Amino acid sequence: MTVAHVTSGERRAHQRHRVLKPVKAVFNANQSVSDCVMRDISLGGARLTCGQAMQLPEHFLLVFMADREMRDVRVAWRKHDQLGIAFVSPPRKALHLLF
Repeated sequence: MTVAHVTSGERRAHQRHRVLKPVKAVFNANQSVSDCVMRDISLGGARLTCGQAMQLPEHFLLVFMADREMRDVRVAWRKHDQLGIAFVSPPRKALHLLF
């Protein structure tokens, strides 16, 4: 893995891009949903702001509402109402959004 932006103090493998996208964290066998906002995204993951960031499980399903897509993710870090997530699956279509 190549580390980018080392001179700026960042240790990310991929360049991130600022976004403001509504997303949903789905967990507990699809029984629980938490509304979040995606603040930036890269090929390997994203940074989210969630009111319940500290209560989200280590692995959950992230649903991109506008794109009608979803990905499996794992939590890389947490701080207050923000968390960094790593993508652990490629995007796939979210055919039946009931949230």
